[in-house]
Amino acid sequence: MNVNIVIGSNYGDEGKGTVVASLSKKSGNVLNVLTNGGAQRGHSILTKDGNITNQHFGSGTYYGADSFYSRYFILNPMQFVKEYDSLIVKPNNIYRDKDCRWSTPYDMIANHITEEQLDRTASCRMGIWNTIKRYQETNPMTLDEFAASEDPIKFLDGVKAYYEKNITIPSSWKDIWNSPIMMVHFINDCRYMSSVTKVSDLSMLSYDDMIFENGQGLLLCDTGKDTYDTTPSNTGILYSLELLKNIKSADITAHYVTRPYLTRHGDGNIMNFQDRQSLSSFVSEDRTNHYNNGQGDFRYGGLDIEDLKNRIIADSRGIKFEIDVTHCDEMDRINEFKKYFNVVNTYDSALV
Repeated sequence: MNVNIVIGSNYGDEGKGTVVASLSKKSGNVLNVLTNGGAQRGHSILTKDGNITNQHFGSGTYYGADSFYSRYFILNPMQFVKEYDSLIVKPNNIYRDKDCRWSTPYDMIANHITEEQLDRTASCRMGIWNTIKRYQETNPMTLDEFAASEDPIKFLDGVKAYYEKNITIPSSWKDIWNSPIMMVHFINDCRYMSSVTKVSDLSMLSYDDMIFENGQGLLLCDTGKDTYDTTPSNTGILYSLELLKNIKSADITAHYVTRPYLTRHGDGNIMNFQDRQSLSSFVSEDRTNHYNNGQGDFRYGGLDIEDLKNRIIADSRGIKFEIDVTHCDEMDRINEFKKYFNVVNTYDSALV
């Protein structure tokens, strides 16, 4: 079985979706494994049907790939249903690990409130950190337990009470916070997601190709310090190798994705910050990353390729790897990359 692990090399937004979609097109029997993070990811591909942003599904979905949610991926039933309903091509099978954590609307709203009170743009506001901390401090249910519960409202009232002990709910949020309609909709979303997805162990699934699709990038990897501008997961190869331990005869290749320059959303530090036009006159305003209140401006920086190689080698753990450079039509640095990497795959910023 061929296994490709697609990893962002920088701060995210490198073009992982483009690489996953391109790899998926080459096989008619593909499983996209959503390795880490959650629905805060936004992996976009440009297709003949327009721009498609994948948050809760693999970026190969448009080309017929199935999806698997690993135990390191945080489910979001509301986003799942919204995205599932909008898919041009729906997967034949959607699998999830039995131990997947899942977010409630109250995790998301609490995330919004905290970011607003701190007046910062450092979060996608999908409640990822909040969900993780709630799991550590309370007694959660599995998605299936909740979906089958005779009194799901009792559990959700407990989640609300958990947050009400820690934050003050502003008057501007109280209507939605206390909305019985939202609660009923969420319960229905959970039941629907439970019914259309299948619990499975990854090692029990048989595919010609598995593509592990990481969220975020190496420069956002969890430091263990709970900093606001990193992500609470390992963004490199570690989780994929853990998930592959019980899978035999896997031919593994890691794909480290980068643009010829750096990009970053939000307030966090960015190395070698530069104005977009100073990088190259061909670097146009990004078509898939627009301003939003949660993440703030999309910023740019110069990429040091030697630094890039060092962090990739440190992450790769001896696994063979290739470098995948996207947006090559905007800045020609291919000869520079070839000085540092044996295999350089190139993509432009147009259709997959």
